[in-house]
Amino acid sequence: MSVQALNRNDAAGRFSYPEEIKEDFLKTPGLHFMDGSYVDSAAIWDFMTVEGPRRFPYAYNRERNNQSRLSKDVHFFSGIKYGYLNLTMRDRLIKAHEKGVPIVHVEGGQTVDPYFAAGAIPIVPGPLRAMARDAVEGLDVKDANRRAMKIMEDGRQAISIECCNNPIGSIEAIHQSALPVDMVAPYLCLRCTDYSYILEAYRTKLKNTQLHFIDFPVTRDGAWTVDYVAQLIYDLVKKLGDLRGAVVTEEDLRKEIRRENHGRRLARETMEAIWNAGEIPVTGADIFSIITSGRFDRGDSLACFEFLQQAHAEVIRRAENGVRAAGIPEKPVRLLTVGSCFGFGVNFAEEKGAVLVGTDDHLSKIYADVGEQGNPYEEIAKTILGYDYELPTEQRAQYIVDLVKKTRADGVICGYNWGCNYQSAVSRMIADIVKKQSGVPTINLQVAELGFLDGNEQTQNRVEAFIEMLS
Repeated sequence: MSVQALNRNDAAGRFSYPEEIKEDFLKTPGLHFMDGSYVDSAAIWDFMTVEGPRRFPYAYNRERNNQSRLSKDVHFFSGIKYGYLNLTMRDRLIKAHEKGVPIVHVEGGQTVDPYFAAGAIPIVPGPLRAMARDAVEGLDVKDANRRAMKIMEDGRQAISIECCNNPIGSIEAIHQSALPVDMVAPYLCLRCTDYSYILEAYRTKLKNTQLHFIDFPVTRDGAWTVDYVAQLIYDLVKKLGDLRGAVVTEEDLRKEIRRENHGRRLARETMEAIWNAGEIPVTGADIFSIITSGRFDRGDSLACFEFLQQAHAEVIRRAENGVRAAGIPEKPVRLLTVGSCFGFGVNFAEEKGAVLVGTDDHLSKIYADVGEQGNPYEEIAKTILGYDYELPTEQRAQYIVDLVKKTRADGVICGYNWGCNYQSAVSRMIADIVKKQSGVPTINLQVAELGFLDGNEQTQNRVEAFIEMLS
């Protein structure tokens, strides 16, 4: 049984949520936030139907290449709430910062438990770049794309064109004060070697921003590595507490670990229900929202946790009833992507008969719980040092082989962004190992556009040909 999309489209390709779903949507719960506030479903509906289209028209544009567009499955009510979390993120962070909450820029491949436990808000590169773009409101899809590109180009001129666009864009956004950021505190040598280089180049420019680096010992050779990383995390948490004038206790950390562990379990149980269902019950955009919420990257761990609870219930119900999500083709080609910050457009794939079932990057984090007993700093350090995504290349390839089986993928797309020194060195090797060990076809891609609107025809042509081969 397929869900039909009821969204209304105007002549300009914009859509609006249909009144037919409003009554049922208002019966669903809202979301609690860490500052003690609560937003009910009526307020979410009003924002997404009135304020959102006025302030962020690009998100409502149905342009096929628009990777910032909202989910087309309007019956998946959790997806509407994720859209709300996305579009209100900048407002919420600015409000929190005005109340003394530190904003911390982190790398995309790390657990965020210690940051939230210390009363700070961690922001990864993608959302930070999006919030910098949204500092100017009322932009259509092309103007929003141009603004995002301008920020990234300024970063390229300041650093180099031979670095990954993602950290260049996010650090340049901080340099331009597009969002108040109190500290840059990534885990260096973790998935992205460019961070070290970029931050060193910006060291004299980020004069009002503290820097704190977690050194990731890639050799993992011995128990000393756990003690070493644990001490660095302890120092980080203390610095974050000092920014707030507060003392962060081990119980604060354990409380956040328990919440995020529960959320990670919800995220993976939801994804496994999707993979095992007879019909794909949600769109690729909603799959992405579930996985990323399991990383707690929308600025509020409590709201992300409640979103995951609601999404889990909806997915289970759809899977049991044999519901196929709006826009998902019958018997789609299942694609698994491999690589940091790598994507090629879920809506494009669905139009061509495929569905994105996950990416090894983000999935590795929702499958990495933190121990709830013992010293919390050491338990976080053990988890960080054990990420499947960060394992030596051959071991990581085996993790991807296991993901192929778990997701029932028909094909694997390995890729990396222009300038990504880490992924470019291993992507081809991983593709070859996965193909040999799983028997599933693979393809290796380099992309230059990082999800932007223009210039991605080559990527799309290769992806489309790959889908046709698998069909």
